Amino acid sequence: MIIWAHGLWGNPNGSKVTAIRDSGIKINSPDFNDMELEERVELLSNLVSNENVTLVGSSYGGLACALVAQKYSGNVNGMLLLAPALHLPESPNDKPEELIAPINFPVTIIHSFTDEIVPISASKDYIKRSGNNLRLIEVEDSHVLENSFSLIISELNKLID
Repeated sequence: MIIWAHGLWGNPNGSKVTAIRDSGIKINSPDFNDMELEERVELLSNLVSNENVTLVGSSYGGLACALVAQKYSGNVNGMLLLAPALHLPESPNDKPEELIAPINFPVTIIHSFTDEIVPISASKDYIKRSGNNLRLIEVEDSHVLENSFSLIISELNKLID
């Protein structure tokens, strides 16, 4: 199963997840609207704790995915993070500098070096702490990554093949 975690201002049928679905990829997209980070992590944890999944998260949803992957690394096959807000000090991410990617599955991050909402340094710092199983693809785009949909789909296909 592939699980999509939308961002703070996103929704379960936003442009990125719609583009993924339109490409033929089946993806589960829970509704995280009006949820704090702890609630998002709890909902994702319930989905991940029972089966093997690939996690895809955008911005705030990327942070939720990273937290769940750290806790349930044995159930995660791969993770694609899109401009993830990994730097936010918000419970349960009280110490962002301690958030580390597990080493037992591949992680790809797509982040714009011109992102004005989440600095690319959030992704770079996560990679420095985490090690070799992470790939950062830097693009010139907005935070929404609306010009990178084909890249997102291509990288997701690499994770699920």
